[in-house]
Amino acid sequence: MILKNRIVALICIALTLASCNGNSNTPDVKENDTVETATRPVGELLFDNLVGTWRRDDGKSFERWTKIAMGHYRSEVYKLQKTDTAWEEQADVFRMPDRWFFQNKVAGQNEGKAVRFTSTSITENSVHFSNPAHDFPTDIHYSMPDSNMVHAYIVGPNSNGGKDTIPFNYTRYK
Repeated sequence: MILKNRIVALICIALTLASCNGNSNTPDVKENDTVETATRPVGELLFDNLVGTWRRDDGKSFERWTKIAMGHYRSEVYKLQKTDTAWEEQADVFRMPDRWFFQNKVAGQNEGKAVRFTSTSITENSVHFSNPAHDFPTDIHYSMPDSNMVHAYIVGPNSNGGKDTIPFNYTRYK
């Protein structure tokens, strides 16, 4: 019985000493945050939440997001025409050291070449990409007001010297 009490006491002392260790390797975590979200690069949570298929308000256009690898996502925009699928656009979103890039090909535009946009602002629920040298659009925005809605829009110059904005509103499909 005395041996059992000593073993319990030693275990308690060891646990106490281990918990008092001042060297913590855990990241700084904000209230209501998890270790997983606290250690992810800015934007990773947003793009992870975009993964899935989204249906546009017209009910015929879709945008499907997939995760290719850590820091690399793909978006494919397509339209259903009766029993056929018409692919309209493919974009790769990827992270390089300190920025995210949106590189897309649109069917019938830019001589089939991809156009790259650079992130100018990003949060856990929105991103803005820009390429002022591109004719149209010069800016691409995505925001997720909740887990089942995506509001996207593109902005670029018009022939009157102003800017045109084209919205794309989606709800989660799959």
